Amino acid sequence: MATRILVPLDGSPLAEQALGCAHALARGLPAELILFRAVWIPPDVRELLNESPVELNTILAQAKTEADEYLRGLKEQLGKLGLDVRSVVREGPAAEAILEYAMGEKVDQIVMATHGYSGFKRWTHGSVAERVLQATEVPLLLVRADERGVAQSWQQPAHCRRILAPLDGSPTAEQILPTLTPVVRAMGANLTLFQVPIAYSSGAMTGELYLPLQGVLETAEDESRAYLGAVAGRLAAQGLDVTTAIANGSVANCIIEYAEANRVDLIAMCTHGRTGLARWALGSVADRILRAGSTPILLVRAR
Repeated sequence: MATRILVPLDGSPLAEQALGCAHALARGLPAELILFRAVWIPPDVRELLNESPVELNTILAQAKTEADEYLRGLKEQLGKLGLDVRSVVREGPAAEAILEYAMGEKVDQIVMATHGYSGFKRWTHGSVAERVLQATEVPLLLVRADERGVAQSWQQPAHCRRILAPLDGSPTAEQILPTLTPVVRAMGANLTLFQVPIAYSSGAMTGELYLPLQGVLETAEDESRAYLGAVAGRLAAQGLDVTTAIANGSVANCIIEYAEANRVDLIAMCTHGRTGLARWALGSVADRILRAGSTPILLVRAR
């Protein structure tokens, strides 16, 4: 069965910024793109409209027609680029409609922007993305929407030559690798395995702390290099181009700074790893990267 990528859209140019990454994945894997739009009039908006049920149904039907025409236009443009595309319109709250469709149709991946326009025809894309992330079992690639990128054409696939995979040394964090491996192979990308062996932390009660990821401070970097080297060796044996890197400091900041300095195209990680003094809280790390960084991030919920 072909890989299926769901691309939720709300009709805004901001939300369409996810199409560049979706285009790249669809061409590389290859995969079928499913352009998706949810149409919904929330109860509070219904009350404000103060219309009869018949008139509300007319408004909803018009919104569905507009959504269908919008998606068909995108489908036609992407189809001319040689991609396999279909479009789907569903009625209901955006996050719930996305999750229900993804589960029912056994979608392999969701690609969406983190912000779009709002209103009764359009959703507040940031909050929708957050709710999808919290509930989905499907790998989710989030693209940070940026007003400055609106004019950029998504008809050219996004570059995906450098991929960064932060690992904390736990089997849980390594759950990103089965999802990531085919992407790296399909894109012909370099994969950098990254770790922060000595994490910096500060707080009003604890003061400044430097915590080794494993072992003691004196050997933390050597142990980190040995661990990353072993994982890299297994992946290289599968034909992947793999390198490793380490940095010390605040975990999220180290990842963001490395990604920006090395022009990383995609960060990929699990949403949770081991926690405690000796491990990163990967869920919170992923959250800080998503909010503070600009690099697209592929997230897989740890099982």
